[in-house]
Amino acid sequence: MRILPAYPLFVKDPNFSLWSVSDCLNESNTTAWFGAEKKIYGFIKTGGVTYCFLGNAADFANCGVRKAEQTALKVTSFTTEYAFRAGEAFLRLRFVSPVPPTDLELMSMPVCYLTYSVTGDDNAEVSLFVNRRIAYNDIPENTNKTVRGGVIPFDGFESAFLGLRRQLPLSNNNDLMGADWGYWYLAGETAYILDESDLATYLVGGRKDFGNRGEERFLGAVNRSKEGRILLAFDEGVSTDYFGDYLRGYYLERHTIGEALTYVYAHTAEIDRELESFDLDLRGRAARYGEAYLHILYASLRQSVAAHKLVSDHEGNLLFLSKECGSNGSIATVDVSYPSMPLFLLYAPELVRGMMRPILRFARMPVWQYDFAPHDVGAYPSCIGQLYGVKCDGGHYHGNYTQRASVHTQIPLYLLPPAFEPYNLSRQMPVEECANMLVMFLACARADGNDAFFFANRDLCDKWVQYLVKYGLFPEDQLCTDDFTGHLKNNLNLAIKATVGIAAYAALTGDTSYRTVAEDYARKIREFIDSHTSSPLTWDSDDDTFSLKYNLAFDKLLGLGLFPKEFLEKEVDTYLTKTARYGIPLDSRRAYTKSDWLMWVACLTDETEKRKRILAPIDAFLRESPDRVPFSDWYETEDGRHHEFIARSVVGGSFILLCGEAPSPAKEQSGK
Repeated sequence: MRILPAYPLFVKDPNFSLWSVSDCLNESNTTAWFGAEKKIYGFIKTGGVTYCFLGNAADFANCGVRKAEQTALKVTSFTTEYAFRAGEAFLRLRFVSPVPPTDLELMSMPVCYLTYSVTGDDNAEVSLFVNRRIAYNDIPENTNKTVRGGVIPFDGFESAFLGLRRQLPLSNNNDLMGADWGYWYLAGETAYILDESDLATYLVGGRKDFGNRGEERFLGAVNRSKEGRILLAFDEGVSTDYFGDYLRGYYLERHTIGEALTYVYAHTAEIDRELESFDLDLRGRAARYGEAYLHILYASLRQSVAAHKLVSDHEGNLLFLSKECGSNGSIATVDVSYPSMPLFLLYAPELVRGMMRPILRFARMPVWQYDFAPHDVGAYPSCIGQLYGVKCDGGHYHGNYTQRASVHTQIPLYLLPPAFEPYNLSRQMPVEECANMLVMFLACARADGNDAFFFANRDLCDKWVQYLVKYGLFPEDQLCTDDFTGHLKNNLNLAIKATVGIAAYAALTGDTSYRTVAEDYARKIREFIDSHTSSPLTWDSDDDTFSLKYNLAFDKLLGLGLFPKEFLEKEVDTYLTKTARYGIPLDSRRAYTKSDWLMWVACLTDETEKRKRILAPIDAFLRESPDRVPFSDWYETEDGRHHEFIARSVVGGSFILLCGEAPSPAKEQSGK
């Protein structure tokens, strides 16, 4: 049964994110989130026959391997679960990615695992094999792609490890790529390094006396227990260049990879209970909206967390660094953090502050001369200064820093002097990012009662709110987060965002003058929209246009009261008349939509049935889209085809309906 367009198997962060792109686990090979094959094969030996349950079984047909029959598929918050029949044996599998945002130690521990149970054969053998290509990408500039590794004995289990002979830390400041550095670990009852011919002899005859002479290496783990686990881990060494400070991941800054493997191997059952408790709570929170909403949340949770890397700076402050997956690879993008925010506001507001800290630091650097907020602080995985909108003109050439097709390392833009003037102002998002940051400040303060973070950065916010007052009501021709639809002057949705941003600043400071400005702007916006039968796209539009005013959401959620309930309900009613098979178009210019903004629009109404009418097409998109990629937030409402964006963190916005709501008691069957 189709559940998702792609299924998360082992996901932790942008460089540790492995998926299945078919409904049957053994009909295609595992891929990275961006589509490159990262082959992992799983087998069960039973009754003298070898069956494949993971990876393309056809790859080993010449070894006499049969394809196990998949009989069940299920997805929960942190697991993707399967059942198979292999001869007289029955195999149950759980691919577990422990990324609960409520437990930062576990969330950042770079280990995922597979648990299994076998019935019908007490002598069955379960194995996993990981191809060497997990350790690198294409590396065009490096022809030496040989790997090295070995096997480490631990107390009660073994782990094989493998990585490139020539490590290239932080070498890929690119979008659709993983790491060309670090070491991968595969742990089970017994572990091996083997080559392609060794794997063939094991599959045919079960021999494990591996010669290991070929270059096509594999990590291997073989278990004989009826119930057990196999662990996959990744130690990337250096996780980010944070303005000159080379930082390790949050967990590995405090522990070793060996400690991570040992802990997970010994405490798998305990981790499972923690994850199941989270899942039960989530089912309770989502119960009023039915199975469609729970399904969307399950599709969103692991993906959103795993599009980030958690580190801490040298002062111990959390940094939650997003990768702008499938859209340009930027790191810590403000207009990616803003739509991602609901998931993390709900469970860990400090992670939202961790999204904001890199922007705040860069905004204070000499090269950033502007009185509006930056867009990003570099290209993942390096925080080296905003790359969006860097000049590439002939008169003042600064280099094509963001060319996707090549592999390169960015220069440290943050070190440039102000006179260098590296940025093209027409490629900035000033109203968008200023308002986003101010709303995020208030949302964090309301979530946990801590406004000290805002007051420590009030000097920047003072500049940003003044920018919004000056330019926010009638935004000039400029980019916004929906820039793929083209530039707009007098963008009404952007004017709403600016107005909410000004009100957020007023709520934080108690400054009534800014509250007065926000109320005045909101009144003018309401009167203009109310004078039309649709919800116009711009201040210059007539009744032939409309757009989703998703920026109204945080006016309601933060209780700012700029736009009354009657106005919001009328907006939703207008949007619902535009509904296509897979959702409501983003605006009247094109038929495509953004799933994150649809979720934000759903929270504008207080009527559960209206919310369900918005949710149902998104659920249908997940079940029916012809494109087998991780949850895309940008897709066509008529045929479900996606546009570029895949595996992005913004699907965390799906949790917006739960913000501010008390959980309901969950029923065990609601997750089935």
